[in-house]
Amino acid sequence: SKKRKEKEKRMATDIVTTQPKSRRKEIDDFVRDLDPLLVAEWAESDVIERFLKPIGMEFMAKAFLENKICGPVLMCLTEEHMKEMGCAVLGDRILFLDYLALLKKHKRDADRSRALWNATTPVLSLAYHRNCSDFCFHVCCPCCVPTVEWRVTGQGIRWRKNRPAINCCGEVETQFVDYRFVKDLEIIRQPKCCCFCVGKELRIYADDKDAVAVRQSQSTSGVDIDAEPVTIMHPDVDKAESLIRNAWNEVKLVAD
Repeated sequence: SKKRKEKEKRMATDIVTTQPKSRRKEIDDFVRDLDPLLVAEWAESDVIERFLKPIGMEFMAKAFLENKICGPVLMCLTEEHMKEMGCAVLGDRILFLDYLALLKKHKRDADRSRALWNATTPVLSLAYHRNCSDFCFHVCCPCCVPTVEWRVTGQGIRWRKNRPAINCCGEVETQFVDYRFVKDLEIIRQPKCCCFCVGKELRIYADDKDAVAVRQSQSTSGVDIDAEPVTIMHPDVDKAESLIRNAWNEVKLVAD
């Protein structure tokens, strides 16, 4: 009858409108919010409670516990490993590995942005000033001296030029050098104050920097020449040079 058809149509509409929405975006956001450093410390039970259950795959808990899948092991899982664990359903493996790939990417991004070396210049030492007058000025009026905060990461070298503490109107300038544009590194040891002390500076030569950092000057011949290399004057530049060189070599290997 006509009434029965209308009733069936309403029931069908109710079924469609009450179907649960996909949790994919919710789960993706959850995985991105996980701290990879904490994941590395997870025990087997943490993997179940903090990863499998939130992504809706707690039915794999038994296999994970039997195979002692802790946080570090979780980050190494592959499809072959999951087959050995008895995860026979292809769809489950694909979905799980998709979420795991997102977590691994999040970890790589976190590793690249994590600070490998931090420093602030100028250091209050005669060896790390251009001359005696600069050092004396720093000693007498430290709040009048602008500082530079250096941060070496897996992506590149970032530094921020701060205005002197006494100056509330100066500008703060942030610059960045990507390892892809680095051409050479050099540590220079310079005697200061009639050779009574020796300072070290790291010079970073790069083809290009970001828009703020690019500097060019006009030579006498009218040809554009690159600006001075990025220079870090600090007692710990040996460590910085080693970290930068290792990260730079990794970038070159990927590019090759």
